[in-house]
Amino acid sequence: MQILSNIKTSKKTQLPLYSVAFEPVNHHVQGTAVKPSLVFLHGLLGSTTDWQPIVADLSADYQCICIDLPGHAGSQAVTANDFQHVQQLIIATLAQYQIDNIVLVGYSLGARIAMTIATEQARNWPYTIDGLLLESGHPGLNSSAEQLQRGLHDLGWVTRFSEETLPTVLIDWYQQGVFSSLTQDHKNALIKRRCQTQADKNGFSGGMQISKMLAATSLSKQRYLLPKLQNSGLPVRMVCGEWDPKFVQLTQVSQLDYRTVSQAGHNVHADQPLVFSQLIRDFADDVISNKTAQMSAA
Repeated sequence: MQILSNIKTSKKTQLPLYSVAFEPVNHHVQGTAVKPSLVFLHGLLGSTTDWQPIVADLSADYQCICIDLPGHAGSQAVTANDFQHVQQLIIATLAQYQIDNIVLVGYSLGARIAMTIATEQARNWPYTIDGLLLESGHPGLNSSAEQLQRGLHDLGWVTRFSEETLPTVLIDWYQQGVFSSLTQDHKNALIKRRCQTQADKNGFSGGMQISKMLAATSLSKQRYLLPKLQNSGLPVRMVCGEWDPKFVQLTQVSQLDYRTVSQAGHNVHADQPLVFSQLIRDFADDVISNKTAQMSAA
């Protein structure tokens, strides 16, 4: 067991997806309910390291598993075909850990993958999902016209990521409306970090691998999941930043439980890591309390 940034790393996987698990210092049982493992799924261009400030806090009490999604960082060599293929890769990755109950925590693309797993579970999905915490996650488009428009929009980015240098594309990527709350210095730092994370490795082009993942998991290819989320019976909590008006509106009209975080934009866990950690802790505690009450009543 090694120490990384004061966090105990108990295990890593390399295949099919890179992942790293952080074991809790405190016991796994709270009351009569077993604490769920927290599984973190990052956004497009992200990696497991994006969650480090969050895991540094939560791993004292919860097993935390962070996964590099296909085409990203430690999973750069992996190409996914669609959402169901991503789900199968996650199943095979989590199979290397001893887990039963999980809470999926997803940001942006990761939130959309979490929604898809919860509402369109593969037959061989083996874990009990105790809840979903979805940060800046889009539940899907509700018309073929919107899907077509988004597909054309994303195709432009797919082409650019595959044909141009990553720094060139990212300059324009971070001019998109959802990133309007970022200062130019913050954008420059993000571009530098993303280029380091997605640097070409082992003969693979970082930009090309991102383009493939974007093509496979475009919002245009995601089903409209909101009705299934509303009727799933699962605890679902949406999280958005007050400086991200698009997702504030999406969250407010979703009729799902939600929290809006002050002084945060699209990436709440980066803008307000302590607040975000507490939101996860509160959500997990609510899940455990509800399960304990149900077990007592049975």
